[in-house]
Parts: sequence; C-alpha cells; structure tokens
Amino acid sequence: MTEVIKVNDEWIPAPDGDLKYNPEKIKTEMQSEAGTTLVVVTRNTKLSISGKWKLSGKWITKFRQYRDADTVTVSVYYPNTEQLSDYTCQFQINSEDHLTGARKQRPDIGGLYEVDVTIEEL
Repeated sequence: MTEVIKVNDEWIPAPDGDLKYNPEKIKTEMQSEAGTTLVVVTRNTKLSISGKWKLSGKWITKFRQYRDADTVTVSVYYPNTEQLSDYTCQFQINSEDHLTGARKQRPDIGGLYEVDVTIEEL
C-alpha cells in the first residue's frame, strides 16, 4: 500500500522504507492530600511515527510548512480495522539533506531532498 498516511487531508508520498510506529503508554496520576494515588487520565497509546523520505522541491516545501505549523492533522489507515483515524500531531524534520546531482538527472523536480521526519501525537 503506497498511501500510508495523510497530513492535513493530503496523502503524502510513500517513505523510502517502512514507517516506524512507536506506541507509548501514557498514564497521568495525582497524589491526593491523604497520600493515595489518583489516576486522572489513562491512555493506551500515543502515536509516534518516524521515517525517511526522498522528496522533490514541491514536497520539501510542504513538509517545511507542516513543520512550521503549530499542529497538523495526521490520518492513519489501519488495514486490520479498515479505518482511517485522525490525530493532532506535531511534525518535526530531524534532518534535511539536498542531494547533489539530482537536478541534473531530473531537472523537472527542482532538486531532490532526503529528510528524516518524526510525527508525534500531542
């Protein structure tokens, strides 16, 4: 399946390799005045996605806009349940490299970039 996730209602290109989904267990607890522990909010998982992409100039511009926004809406398709689930996330570009010589090979794309991205649910 090439269409893996959507960001702000737009399918993004498939990454170079598999996306890594890293669920985290989150539990919010409080201490009462009597000294007992009260569980305020319990969540099973927090979505964290990481991957590497090779992108054209058009797509690197969009990825930078996602990074600069406070939040993005990420939709993930789960094949086992056949559902598309939405998450409010922060989009982070960990590294960005311009691949030299790519413009000579494909002048129509305006350069080729390799980016390492982490998308984490708030």
